[in-house]
Amino acid sequence: MNSGLGMKIAIGLMQYIALLFSLTIHESAHALSAHFMGDDTAKHMGRISLNPLNHIDPVGTVIIPLFMIFFPSSIPLFGWAKPVPVNPLNFQDREKGISLVSIAGPFSNFVLMLIAIVLYRIVIKVPFLYSFQPLQLFLFYLAAINLILAIFNLLPIPPLDGSGVLAKVVGLKNYEGYVSKIGPYGFLILLGLIYFNVFDIIFRPFYYLLLRFFT
Repeated sequence: MNSGLGMKIAIGLMQYIALLFSLTIHESAHALSAHFMGDDTAKHMGRISLNPLNHIDPVGTVIIPLFMIFFPSSIPLFGWAKPVPVNPLNFQDREKGISLVSIAGPFSNFVLMLIAIVLYRIVIKVPFLYSFQPLQLFLFYLAAINLILAIFNLLPIPPLDGSGVLAKVVGLKNYEGYVSKIGPYGFLILLGLIYFNVFDIIFRPFYYLLLRFFT
């Protein structure tokens, strides 16, 4: 293995650790918020947990990210975890419950991004930590991955979290109508956005803004 490929794999594994941690927090936030809103379906399945094994999706959390690490390309590392099971019928307020549970995941990613930024700004001011470049690099990847996860999941396209947030905005009946009509085509819509490079247009200004905190 040449040194260049070895470095790419090492960086990829670092990104994978940040991704795995971020996905775990994201799904745990969904499960915890569902518990607070009255639905313990996810809690009984052990999803209010910081153990990544409880949230792993064999394809989205293991196969695809590791394939991307060991066969590097220009596509940023990405993946997904096992969706948290939620029964809205258990919510006392279904509109509020669906919206809060939906936004809990992206919100947790924004919080993790801010924590990573703050830790980075502290690290670069501490002499013995400033020289430890891998820590700075990990904090950057942690912030960038959580920024991407938060923005991506807030898109109002079923089954992404952003569609659930609409329940409180447009009302339960309109939300259910929207999901029933758009939901079956959600995956195709996402593929179309990827193909036409729409995500790059959406993420780029936020990414450049993030870079300002790491320079």
